[in-house]
This record gives sequence, C-alpha cells and structure tokens, in this order.
Amino acid sequence: MAARRLILSAATVLAPPPPTHAERIDLGARLSRLQGPAALLEILAPELPPGFAPAGVLCTVQSLHNDRFVLEARLRSDAGVERRYALKVYVGGAGHSLWERARTLARGFESEHGSLALPTRYIERERMLVFPWIEGEPLSGIVDGRKPELIERAARLAADLHRSAAAPAPSATAAVLVEEALGQCGRLHDRHPRIAEVVAPLARKLERCLKILDPVPPALVHGDLAQGQLLWTGERLVLLDLDRMGWADPAFDAGHFLAQLERRCLADGTPAELEERWWTCFRDAYRAAMPEVASRHIDFYRGLTLVRKLATLSRRPPPAWAELVPRLAARACAALEAVAAGGAR
Repeated sequence: MAARRLILSAATVLAPPPPTHAERIDLGARLSRLQGPAALLEILAPELPPGFAPAGVLCTVQSLHNDRFVLEARLRSDAGVERRYALKVYVGGAGHSLWERARTLARGFESEHGSLALPTRYIERERMLVFPWIEGEPLSGIVDGRKPELIERAARLAADLHRSAAAPAPSATAAVLVEEALGQCGRLHDRHPRIAEVVAPLARKLERCLKILDPVPPALVHGDLAQGQLLWTGERLVLLDLDRMGWADPAFDAGHFLAQLERRCLADGTPAELEERWWTCFRDAYRAAMPEVASRHIDFYRGLTLVRKLATLSRRPPPAWAELVPRLAARACAALEAVAAGGAR
C-alpha cells in the first residue's frame, strides 16, 4: 500500500555549504571523543534492552567527510549477546533537520516494496542520529539472478517515496541543479584542463535541454539514489542514507540511479547485456509506477548526473579513470540527445 501524503519540513537536494574551519575542528574533536568506550556507553544506554549489561565495546569508523562521520558501535554482554548501532554525527543543524523529517516519515511512510533506514533517536548535544545496525548485502554487490527483481523493487520503493509527501517551498529546480553542476565543471579548468574540454560541450547541451523541460510539481526525493544506498537483508530492501533528501522533480532520483548504474557497470566491466537488462528493469518498473514522470526528464537528470560525476570524480580519480572519461562522456551525450529527441533511449 502506498503511503498517505505527509507534510515534511522544507529542504532541497542541493549540496550543503561547506563547513567552517571551526566546525571541522569541532567535528574532529567529537570523532576522537566518541570512539572512547565511556562516551559510547553513556550515549547508547537508553537504546539497550532491559538486563543487557555491556562487557565490551568496539567502535569502528565507517565513513568520514568534512561535514559528518559515521561510526559503527558493537556492544557485547557477558553472555555473548551483541547489539550494533550506526551513529551519524553532523556539523551545524543538519542532524536535527534530518531527525524532524525522519520522525514524520516514521509515523506515516509505508511501502510493500521495502523500507527506509530511519534513526531511533537524536542527541542534540552530540549532533548525533542513532540508528539500529542493519545487516545485509548492498544491491551494488549483488550480480546474480536476484538482481533484476531487486532492481524492480528499488524502482517501486523510490516511486512510493516520491508519492509520499506534500511538497512545501522551496524545491530544487532543474535550473538550480544545472547551475550547481556547471559550477562544479567550472572548477576543472585549472587543475583538470583535459576533463574540462570533455565537459564543456556537455555543459552547453545541458543548458539547451533545460529550455525544453516541462514544469513539474516537486516530490520528496532521496537525492542520492544509487545501488550502494540499497541494502538487501534477505527479506526486505532498505533504503539508506537520507542525508540529501529534499524536494525536486521525481525524475531526479530515477535519472541519478540509472546514471550511477551505468557508471558502475562501465567501471566494473559488466557485460553489456546484463547492464541493459538491469537498466531496463529499473526504468520500466519506475515508469509503470510513475507514468506521469516524463522519459525526457529522466534522461535529462541521467545526463546531468553523468556530467556531475565527470567533474566530482576528477578530484580523486578512481582506477582506469582516463579510460572511463570518454565512455562516461559518450553516455552523457546520448542521454542529453535523447532529451531533445523526446526521451527514447
């Protein structure tokens, strides 16, 4: 059953402003302190079941960014029982904003195709969200016969999210998202002139395609939808990492997922027939669930995402990046040409 329409606070999928020097220093201090057993036990005591007496605590850094970090906390009792938690700490008020939206989603979001990974608690003094640890396989790591059906589930779960909430203002319009992407591309000229030459004609295509998009009502979107954000527990598909959740054209998520799928397949050397099957599974399932979302809009955001990836990945190039650049650029070009042609792949 699809979720009823919820009312959530305003947010956009645009990247947040970079943290100040003082915020980065504070975040580093929190990271050092929170890895200590005493601090973790104090924080997690309200989460522990009655009678659970921790005998050991293990903390592992799962990810570290300039505006947030994620810790895995493992607590073991004398009886050998283990409890695991994910702890996400942010700079500024980002954690509080996510907590407010998560509480609304927890009260009303429903989907028969999967669930959202939502925090159970927000600790204001630490700017920390506490999550139960979810064990499972990332969709990106599943390449066997389960994958097509799981990709279809992912598309339907995304559609349920897009239908779930009434959108307040402001929202991230296509023009604003293109402006953000072009800003990223503009910073390539000095450090990566060859990449800048590849991206320049694609940037012009983006600006031309922008003029033929239709106005659409904004929807609640994940903002970073990709295989790596989906976890298969063996029983359910869980959508992780709502940090970029906000308001935009729902085609943003669909195009982003497809672009990231293409990028991953190119990098991994996935056989073309498998890539085509997975790509088609997602697109067809999503279009069936959301027929009001135009194909050309999905292609536009697919092209936009590929252009953004050409810019952002150039900062820290992955293996074989020089060979991937022209192939990603060709995919971006094809997506944007499909926009002008009406959306056919």
